Amino acid sequence: MEVGRIFTIAGKEFADALRGRKFLLILGIFLAIAFVGAMLGLQNYASNLEIYTKALRLGADFSPHWSIRPTILYVFMRMGETVSILGAVLGIAMGFDLISGEREEGSLKVLLARPVFRDEIITGKVLGGAMILALATGLALTITLALLLMAGHLPLLWEFWLILVFGAVTFLYLFGCFGIGLAMSAVSRRSGEALLFSLSAFFILSLVVPAAGAAVADLVVGKTPEAPQIVDEKDLDLWYAYQEEFDQHFTLRASIVQVANLFSPEWNYKEITQAVTKPNFYLITHGPADDSFYYPADAEPEFGVILGYLWTSIVALLLIPVLFLGFAYARFLRIDLR
Repeated sequence: MEVGRIFTIAGKEFADALRGRKFLLILGIFLAIAFVGAMLGLQNYASNLEIYTKALRLGADFSPHWSIRPTILYVFMRMGETVSILGAVLGIAMGFDLISGEREEGSLKVLLARPVFRDEIITGKVLGGAMILALATGLALTITLALLLMAGHLPLLWEFWLILVFGAVTFLYLFGCFGIGLAMSAVSRRSGEALLFSLSAFFILSLVVPAAGAAVADLVVGKTPEAPQIVDEKDLDLWYAYQEEFDQHFTLRASIVQVANLFSPEWNYKEITQAVTKPNFYLITHGPADDSFYYPADAEPEFGVILGYLWTSIVALLLIPVLFLGFAYARFLRIDLR
């Protein structure tokens, strides 16, 4: 494998994408919606900050959710909500015709006739796609940061690092969707088929599998236990037994649903970005159900604890590009161009 040839192919793919109307159109829509998401996020941050200030002024004993001081990371939470859908389209659009498109045009045969190996071709295409997605992510973050600065909000150091983490997770999500598109491009003879297969694969992973997981969970755990009628203190043993059975029922169902959700790149992306942009809120909602003040709302976020909750989603999000790009590599090395 010659590194120079890989970078030559990657540079060509990068330049072709920048000149292509398809990418520019999708990038324009992506940045426009990121801009709108940032503007809505600024409004959401301002309204939440006003509510928080009023609650402090009143000095009332209010919900731990409202006792969390809003941060400018709320802006990126709204941006992440828009990226979870449109970002998938951008990632798939960058990969679905990289192989099938050249196969239709016949340029893939010409390329393979040159002194270049197949693994170099597909590695260059993957690298070029990664460069394009990194550019799109960087532009979206730059626009959002510019809006924050123009509005007079300067991120603190720890907030700035979390913004960088948000950008890295967003790139990984886009790259995973790109991997889905490239894998479907490797098995399709036409770009239209590749696009249909890519959107279907994303739809199945993001919607069908989680819904099926919820259905399986309901089938496995059965009906929710009914609460007993408590007449006097003699019936308290029945109540304690009911609580234990209910907790077991809820825990088993939640575990099955979570396993199914891990197959969804969209669910994993939202789970991670929620933890990154609202760390204290994430800790409170994932703490003990009977103690909403287990994680103090005004304390510094415990990122080690957050990582303990998130590690399965992080691994699942990493596996998406690994599996689909691995499949694309294996398929492309054996592809028959006759």
